[in-house]
Amino acid sequence: MSIEIDLSGKRALITGGASGIGLACAEGLSRAGAEVTICDLSDGACRKAVQDLQSLGHTADFIVFDVSDRAACETAFEKLAADGGVDILVTCAAIVKAMPILDFDPEDWARILDVNLSGTFHCCQLAGRQMVTKGWGRIVTLSSVNGQIANAGRGAYSCTKGGVDMLTRLLAAELGEQGVTTNAVAPIPVDTPMIKKVLGPKDRQLWHDQTPIKRYATTQEVADAVCFLASEQAAFINGHILNVDGGFMSSGILPKT
Repeated sequence: MSIEIDLSGKRALITGGASGIGLACAEGLSRAGAEVTICDLSDGACRKAVQDLQSLGHTADFIVFDVSDRAACETAFEKLAADGGVDILVTCAAIVKAMPILDFDPEDWARILDVNLSGTFHCCQLAGRQMVTKGWGRIVTLSSVNGQIANAGRGAYSCTKGGVDMLTRLLAAELGEQGVTTNAVAPIPVDTPMIKKVLGPKDRQLWHDQTPIKRYATTQEVADAVCFLASEQAAFINGHILNVDGGFMSSGILPKT
């Protein structure tokens, strides 16, 4: 039996929504009937994403702000509140740099924490306040298996995703009785432009070799999980970290092929 997800009348904000996982989530939520607003750093990228969504028959809006800038976040969420508020928040905005921890530049470390962890906090806090007022809300954070296991060279990115997992659980614990659920989706590497810049062919082969399903995740597969967690069908799922990882986190020694 297929699950029919109906998000009609719900207003969704997707940070990092102009490309990759974020854009796939915007398309999936739009298909389910949600009124979608994408957020990203580039006006041009946002306009292109909205045009892409419109070409698929969806309507979407956009708002440009940096999730690491608290004042900009507050201004953006005030505008969103005036337009009806946020019912669904998906936090896809993130940056990454691969580097051994002993060589990691402190400025890069600080910037990655500002975007990935503090940026997620800003948006979750501001959206959560609106959701509590409404008595209903869905927060879906984008985490990673790198937040659960120490993969060499992932540096600040892994630490931020571990922090996102705990933030997700804290939000779930504090907001659940007020009608707001919070869950995370944690994929292995996904075929996106960001990942292709960071991971070369050798890295890709390592992930393939250690994953029972011998490939990366697709943006659509991650978006499908996000849409489910945003739906009424997931109303009693709260504080969960959903791995979309092809069995990576569940496997040990794999048979030789």
